[in-house]
Amino acid sequence: MAITAFNDMSDGLEPQRRNRGHYIVNTNLSDDGPWVPYADGVWVQPCSFNVTTGGFTVILKGLPGAKLGVHYHVGTVRGYTIQGNWRYLEHDWIAKPGTFIYEPAGEAHTLVVTEDSPEPALILFIVEGGLVYLDRGVNGAFAAYEDGFSALELSRKYYREAGLDVGQLDQLIR
Repeated sequence: MAITAFNDMSDGLEPQRRNRGHYIVNTNLSDDGPWVPYADGVWVQPCSFNVTTGGFTVILKGLPGAKLGVHYHVGTVRGYTIQGNWRYLEHDWIAKPGTFIYEPAGEAHTLVVTEDSPEPALILFIVEGGLVYLDRGVNGAFAAYEDGFSALELSRKYYREAGLDVGQLDQLIR
């Protein structure tokens, strides 16, 4: 889950090891892929970590009925639904495979994979900047902050514990 204090804004790489060029990520969307635990019934596979803006790109996998706490984004978010059904409790639409969403910065919402989703939801999220988790939806106080730096550290911790190659994550830093 998200951190509750800001980090030192360091990705841990010396400047000469930071690559700003093109790269590709071959995700593994099967159940045995490198899914980083994020919340109950929710995992992510990282695709990029932006060490300039704190943004990040992930594929989120959520089981039917799983939800993320209420949060808002300090930057815009784009999402594309690959499979499954999900929604924000604060809106009346349901995203299904093929749905693209654009979220303006600053709106608070609660992501929920619908109970009747025929399969786990898989969603590509491109997050520009961090997100702030609140302790409740209305007049909520700060609960946690997540950005590309904290997502990178969460992923590194999981990769180390799972015996995966942490160096693969360093290649996603831009």
